Amino acid sequence: MSTPGGYPDEPFAAAPPPGPGVTPPFTAPPVDRNRGGLWIGLGVGALVLVLCCVGGLAGFGLLTVGGIRQLETQATEEVSGYLDALEAGDYDAAYSHLCSDLKRNLTSTEFAARQRDEPQIMSYRIQQPQVGNTVIVPAEVRYEDGTSALRRYEVRQEPGGQELRVCGNI
Repeated sequence: MSTPGGYPDEPFAAAPPPGPGVTPPFTAPPVDRNRGGLWIGLGVGALVLVLCCVGGLAGFGLLTVGGIRQLETQATEEVSGYLDALEAGDYDAAYSHLCSDLKRNLTSTEFAARQRDEPQIMSYRIQQPQVGNTVIVPAEVRYEDGTSALRRYEVRQEPGGQELRVCGNI
C-alpha cells in the first residue's frame, strides 16, 4: 500500500550518491608492505631498555660504593674523636664516644680510672678502615713511655640511631 503521494508506507535507506568525498562506512586500514620500520622501532626500544638496565646497575653500584665510603669516613671520625679525647686527658669526652654496651658495664668514673692507669697517648695515625660484618678502624698509637701499638677499634651503629660508637679495642 502506498501513501497519497505514491510513497511506500515504510521508509527505506537510500544508497549514498556516487562521487568525490563519499566513502564506504568501514575502510580497510592501509597495509605497510615494508616491515623495516617495525624492526627499527623494536631495535631502538631494545637499546633503550638495555641502556636503562645498565644505568640502573651503575647507579646502584655508585650508591653502594658511596655508602661504604661514607661509613668509613664516619667510623674514622668517631675513632679520631675518641683518641683525641684520650690524648687530651678528657676522659668524659672519650667516654661519650663509647657504645651503650660498654657503658652498661663501665661507669665514666671507672673508665677514667682505667685510662689514668694506662700510658698517656702522645700521637696516633689512623689506617684504612675495614668494612665487613663489623667496621674495624686500625690505628697506630704512640704512648708517652716511647712504646707504640697497633690498636683495632670496633665501631658499631647504636640501636635505634644513626650514630657510630666505639665498642671495643680488639
